[in-house]
Amino acid sequence: MSVPIYERTAEILQTLIRFDTTNPPGNEAACIADIDGLLTEAGLQTTLLAKDPQRPNLVARLKGSGDAPPGPARPCGRGDHRQPEVDAPALRRQGDRRLAVGRGALDMKGDVTMMLAAVLRAKAEGLVPAGDIILTIMADEEAGSDYGARFLTEQHPEQFEGAAYAIGEGGGSSQTIFGQRYYLIAVAEKQVCWMRAALNGPGGHGSTPLRGGAMAKLGRLLSTLDANRLPVHITPVAERMIAALAEAAPAPQAELLRLLLDPERTDAALDELAALGVPQARMLDALLHNTANVTVAAAATRPTSSPAAPTWRSTAVAARLHARRF
Repeated sequence: MSVPIYERTAEILQTLIRFDTTNPPGNEAACIADIDGLLTEAGLQTTLLAKDPQRPNLVARLKGSGDAPPGPARPCGRGDHRQPEVDAPALRRQGDRRLAVGRGALDMKGDVTMMLAAVLRAKAEGLVPAGDIILTIMADEEAGSDYGARFLTEQHPEQFEGAAYAIGEGGGSSQTIFGQRYYLIAVAEKQVCWMRAALNGPGGHGSTPLRGGAMAKLGRLLSTLDANRLPVHITPVAERMIAALAEAAPAPQAELLRLLLDPERTDAALDELAALGVPQARMLDALLHNTANVTVAAAATRPTSSPAAPTWRSTAVAARLHARRF
């Protein structure tokens, strides 16, 4: 008797990794078609919606009994990924474990595999959930979602009518803080704000001194962003999380965690956590502040001259903002 596909998760993941969906340009069509084939073969009805034929989105619904108000759950995955550090799909052995390595293995074809296997198993075993389960596999998450989530929610909101919950990437993995293990559940995300800044100044030649040029201004701006945090923002979600961490932590460390919730002492407490070597200090820093990071800087194309106006392109400053402050 053959093993059902939902139990062959390594096989599903390897297949998904073999599709090069590096974004840009994405080109998720072949990957989505493979997922669509698995779902339709299992008897699930799917809908493909696309702003560009090469960048489709897939929506499949497993009908529920309707006994779970106010609406269905919506597992959300995506088919694209960033430029990979490892370009070839492979399975590697580490001790008694096999690790999948390749394009998008972690971010997030592994998650897509789990969601897909769960829905396929539910269908095969005749599960009738209390509410509908809507599986959504989207394009273009890594470059702004214009072809994916934004397109679906603006042009096809009927696909998610009544949806009460969305399950996406992130959460579920363990974190150890001060010897105590925690399992995080992602319930909110910051909003993205991409900005471009242009700095102007006198141009010149590499053979002569130049003071106050655009490149110098750019250097000062980069240094300022690097050396300073944005103001503290303690949102209700972060407050509940940190209070729960403090409640479970040993007494001396618990007090340090509680200091994070005092806006006058948040930054000092973060610095102390970093000095203690707590790896989650960076994560907590991001939870308690809006953040801005320079990702691209562009200026002269010739090494012999200094430009009058180096420009940061539209993706130059990648900010993450708390939604209520956006």
